[in-house]
Amino acid sequence: MKKAIFIIVTTIAIISCTNKNLDFNQDSAIVELNAVMDNWHYAASIADEEVFFNTLDTNAVYLGTDPKERWLKHEFEEWAMPYFQRDVAWAFKPYNRVWAFSENGEIAWFDELLETHMGICRGSGVMKKYEDGWKLKHYNLALTLPNEKMDEFRLIQGI
Repeated sequence: MKKAIFIIVTTIAIISCTNKNLDFNQDSAIVELNAVMDNWHYAASIADEEVFFNTLDTNAVYLGTDPKERWLKHEFEEWAMPYFQRDVAWAFKPYNRVWAFSENGEIAWFDELLETHMGICRGSGVMKKYEDGWKLKHYNLALTLPNEKMDEFRLIQGI
């Protein structure tokens, strides 16, 4: 009898440790995350620096398209602030966003395609869930290059 109770208690303990977030609903998380990211991109399109920069976590990293563009949040904010003094900082239209989640649903990562003034770009990022909502921890903006253009690109780069 003691052995049976031990097995039951151990099984319950293991299940409770591995399923910390039993109420995680991936579909509703995707809706919520899409709203956050769509609002983030929209904030840039109307130069709303408060919404744009408050979406970034305090220690967020933003990678731009230039190899030298790796900023911590405060560095990125300082660099980008002149753009937010205009009517439009930049206007990226996201589409084809794909999400994945950690087992407990508290970390999400994504990639998206963006219509931009530079052509089609790819953004990818990592989001973390806090009590007051999702924050962007890492964002990488990358230019896309069709494979058939690679030789031409290499010539331009002298590679």
